[in-house]
Amino acid sequence: MKTQFLKKKFSYKDILYKGKRLGALCLILVFGTGLIVTSQMENEVPVHDGDVLVDSLAVAEDEKQQGTFEEMRAELDLERNKLLASLDSEQEKKRITDYMEKELSIESLIKSKNLPSSYVVITEAGVCVTVDKQELDTNTVAKICDIVMRETGRSADKIVIQSKY
Repeated sequence: MKTQFLKKKFSYKDILYKGKRLGALCLILVFGTGLIVTSQMENEVPVHDGDVLVDSLAVAEDEKQQGTFEEMRAELDLERNKLLASLDSEQEKKRITDYMEKELSIESLIKSKNLPSSYVVITEAGVCVTVDKQELDTNTVAKICDIVMRETGRSADKIVIQSKY
């Protein structure tokens, strides 16, 4: 009996198709490995061996929380109301409520004078006015300072006027 060997005809198409399948398989393997590695890295905290100059996570969180002046005012009022509920001294409660009333009064007076929106915080140490304007000119600062001085009776050296930006 004669064994007949069948010789397969050499074709470039076979090499191309096999090469494409092999290439596609390699790409799938590489991308799959990359996905697995990156999904595991998301939960890890990167190691840092140098000094931290700025806590970028805290800065990003602050920027999210900063919001509008109305939101900031509501948050401050909520915190102060919690403080008022915990205080026993009527004098302390009156002092804090007076601060709250004066802050709102100053903010509305500033708004009524067509000055930029503002956020006012009064403490025992002084008054801080944050203005919603990129650059503050001396005329605007003088008008705001005058309003704050009249309403609080504080001297100019106890008043800080700053831009929100």
